[in-house]
Amino acid sequence: MALTEMAIKYLKPKEKVYRVADAGGLCLEISATGSKLWRWRYYYQGKAQMLALGKYPALSLAEARKKRDDARALVDAGKHPTREKKAKKLRRAFEGENTFEKIARRWLELKGEGLSEKYKKQSLTRMEQHVFPLIGSLPIVDITIPDVVEVVEEIGKRGTIEIAKRMKQLIGQVFRYSAQRGLCQHNPAADLRDILPAQEETHHACVHPSELPALLKKIEAADNTFSKYAMQLLMLTFVRTGELIGARWSEINWDKEEWHIPKERMKMKRPHIVPLSSQALAILREIQKQTGDKTFIFHSPASKSKHISNGAVLMGLRRMGYQSKMTGHGFRTLASTILNEKNYPSDWIERQLAHEDDDKIRGAYNRAEHLLERKKMMQEYADYLGSVQKNAGQNVVKLNKQIKEN
Repeated sequence: MALTEMAIKYLKPKEKVYRVADAGGLCLEISATGSKLWRWRYYYQGKAQMLALGKYPALSLAEARKKRDDARALVDAGKHPTREKKAKKLRRAFEGENTFEKIARRWLELKGEGLSEKYKKQSLTRMEQHVFPLIGSLPIVDITIPDVVEVVEEIGKRGTIEIAKRMKQLIGQVFRYSAQRGLCQHNPAADLRDILPAQEETHHACVHPSELPALLKKIEAADNTFSKYAMQLLMLTFVRTGELIGARWSEINWDKEEWHIPKERMKMKRPHIVPLSSQALAILREIQKQTGDKTFIFHSPASKSKHISNGAVLMGLRRMGYQSKMTGHGFRTLASTILNEKNYPSDWIERQLAHEDDDKIRGAYNRAEHLLERKKMMQEYADYLGSVQKNAGQNVVKLNKQIKEN
């Protein structure tokens, strides 16, 4: 006779454990202490088995019957309910150890070996702020495309489109890492190109070439501080601000008149050779009098082991009245504009700017490509700047050169 909720309530404990049958192999086991446990008796491959379904009243009669039916469906499908139950428990434990946040942190630790500490820290901080609160606790196998879309759109709604794009890229990289290790089957961030509004392209602030004489005049008139030397060397070397302020004396080859920047400090993670003009060498020798015994060329007076910050250049430009008009990156833009207008081969200019080569394989071997030509170009550009400064207020001085395109 099938059980009822009322009948179950009147079942009392006895000296020994006993069971009361319901139907279809389902029964309720009552212990000597009075606890009640649902069990289901079934046969698997001809052998009697017993499966624990849960305790009463936490698991009601109706719920116990449903669990019995679900377990019977597994048996009918040729599966062992007890083993499936253990496997499900293991999967839950596995998923708990493989949430998006835990995997993302492992991925950053692994990837971080080839990244700058600043970029690694910035990526983790942004994930902690924008991504982990929404999907960090979810098992990575359960995250869907709408989940990722929600994260990216939520960041975009705050007006931080660029950060939203970067977070979308980072999320995609975490899923690729997971898929490669069998932790998930697909990448829900693989194709989300149209979920963010188009963003108007922005450029680093840079003065027009016609304003170069005034800029050079103001830099020359500035006090002999690290910010002045940094601006002069940015003008003469075309490197990025971060590459300049982190420069070490060990990277300077005085005999070859070259600056060798290791790949670890380059944006594209490739070593880069910067030909040094006589003007650039003169500035370096001046700085050497102050920091020649230190590791960093632009050694920070406030620290025993650090260099100056990016802000030193921006503050120097601000003091000269160039706030929002010129940046450290602007010196690269200015050099590129002038040299292209003077018809120098674009290959020389792009190589000197250390831009990524379209041909990745070729790019891995081209750090010294056109080195002799670039040395000549860099010296001519330095001489040109000197002429412009000397003739400030007069018509633009022409470069004394004739170049034939290859």
